[in-house]
Amino acid sequence: MTSAAALFKVHIENMPEALNTKKDIDEYIKEFWKDFKEKAKEAKAADKAQKPKRKKGVDKDGNVKEKRAPSQYNIFVKEQYEIIKNANPELDKTQIFAEIGKIWKEKKGNDDEKPAKKVEESKEEPKEEVDDEIEEEKPVEAPKKKQGRKAIKKKKPTEEEKSDENE
Repeated sequence: MTSAAALFKVHIENMPEALNTKKDIDEYIKEFWKDFKEKAKEAKAADKAQKPKRKKGVDKDGNVKEKRAPSQYNIFVKEQYEIIKNANPELDKTQIFAEIGKIWKEKKGNDDEKPAKKVEESKEEPKEEVDDEIEEEKPVEAPKKKQGRKAIKKKKPTEEEKSDENE
C-alpha cells in the first residue's frame, strides 16, 4: 500500500477545476481522508481474516505445548487466596494479594534463616579437612595499578631553568 501523503498528492492533482472556494476545497479534502480511513480499516480487517488465529496451547508447528509446573509461590497464592477471600469477603483483589504478599514475605523470611545455618555448617566442615599445604601457600598479590595523571606530580623548575627562561 502506498503512503497517505502520496495518495493525497495524487488526489489533489486530480481535483476538479470547478472547486473555486476554500470551503469547497476543504470539503473535497475531508472526503479524501474519510475514504482513506475507511479503506485502511477494510485492509486491516482483510489482513486479520487471512491470518489464522494461533491457539494458546499450541506452538507455531502445531505441537501441543507442555505447561510448566507451578512454582511454590503460585501454589501458595492459590491456597491463600481462597482462605483470605472466605475470611474477608469485603476485600477486593488488590487488597487480598497485598495480604498474600505480606504472608509470603514472613514465611520466606523464616525459611531463609534455616537454610543459611545449614550452609554455614557445611562450609565449616570442608575447612577442617583441608590439607596443611594449601594453608601455607601465600596469597597471590594483585598487580599494582599505574598512577593516574593527577597522581604524577610535575617537576618544579630549578633555579638554573628559571634563569634560562628569563634570558
